[in-house]
Amino acid sequence: MRLLRSTLPLCLLLALAGCGWVDQWVGEEPSPEPEITGEVQLQNLTLRQTNEKGQLLWLLQAAGARYQDDDRQQLEIQNLTGELKAEGKPAYKVAAKVVKVRQRQGQLWIEGRTTLTDLQHKGRIVADQLVWQGDRGVLIAQKNLQARYPQVTVTAKRLEADSQRQELRALNAVQVTSAAKEVKDLRLNTESLVWQQQPNRLLAGVVGEGGVTVVGVAGDRQGQRLQAQRAIWSISDQVVTLEGGVQVQLPDPALRVDGEMVRWLIPQQQLVSDRPLRVAYPTQGIQGQANRGVFLIAENRAIFDNAQINSQPQQAQLRAQRLNWWIPQQRVEASGQVEIQRPNAHLRTAQLIWRIPQQEVEAQGGVFYRQSHPRLQVQGQRAKGWLDRQEVIVSGNVQSEVPVQLRLP
Repeated sequence: MRLLRSTLPLCLLLALAGCGWVDQWVGEEPSPEPEITGEVQLQNLTLRQTNEKGQLLWLLQAAGARYQDDDRQQLEIQNLTGELKAEGKPAYKVAAKVVKVRQRQGQLWIEGRTTLTDLQHKGRIVADQLVWQGDRGVLIAQKNLQARYPQVTVTAKRLEADSQRQELRALNAVQVTSAAKEVKDLRLNTESLVWQQQPNRLLAGVVGEGGVTVVGVAGDRQGQRLQAQRAIWSISDQVVTLEGGVQVQLPDPALRVDGEMVRWLIPQQQLVSDRPLRVAYPTQGIQGQANRGVFLIAENRAIFDNAQINSQPQQAQLRAQRLNWWIPQQRVEASGQVEIQRPNAHLRTAQLIWRIPQQEVEAQGGVFYRQSHPRLQVQGQRAKGWLDRQEVIVSGNVQSEVPVQLRLP
């Protein structure tokens, strides 16, 4: 074996540049080596490479190898095992049944189904094509690849794992699924992904050549979906922050939310937006907008600040500093400078309950009512009205000691 290493200069492993199996490898391709004719059989082969500092870049063993001098100039290895090293420290364990290998100037190419165990982050990467850039501590994988870690599983067309920066980058048709039991159905789809393994968060939706990238997330409820240009998924506390053209679709009831930033607090099952957002409830003809809002998904309830709700069937508009909306029941509690308007009528108060299906309102505190035809206005402490019947009753400190009933035209 010593004689073989000295006479071939590892050309059995290095002279495969023309085999044609690499699509987009990064790095320098091996230069031609002295020609070898015929077929060479090797057993118990050891592959090792060091950098200029004498640090090992990889140390691999093979039960057997075969070099055939044909147009492809390939070395076929059986039962490959060993380690890839970054800065002299083990980074990945390698295992493969039958692969083709070549190495040159600090880079190792492997073609064939190979399993790599990430020793630092306790994960496993499987792919059909691999490049290990030992000097940089960068692993490049593509073709039928999957990266499975305790936190998430990632599939993509291409993956780069940087041992020094502790980052994993995935490109093209990327899908991330969560391994956590409470969010086992959560999926994230994008065209570009960066997993910062410290501090353990995913950055998805980096803008590429095509412009905007869409991120889709499916949660516990069937059909729940969030889309945006960018997403940050903090794995440690299970918070997904979506930014840029955010669209949220809730299935039951069928509700759509649009905004520029939404945070999904997964353990709390809340959607939070600190920026303006718009809400649509198409089946009930309701639309709304607010400066900020919180959706309590488990309770089917939403809380809005500085909000406005329009109900097309009732031709009514409600504005308030705070709205508490029980969505399936279509019951709204409003407080702080509350105003509700309909054609020909305007009611202002401090607190109001609006039961939308029954078209019923109840007002409390500083009630002021005005209508244009016939022209009148009245003040009181309480009011109750029915929008469909165009009727309102105002009571408490009115000009008359008895309740005043007004029938609207």
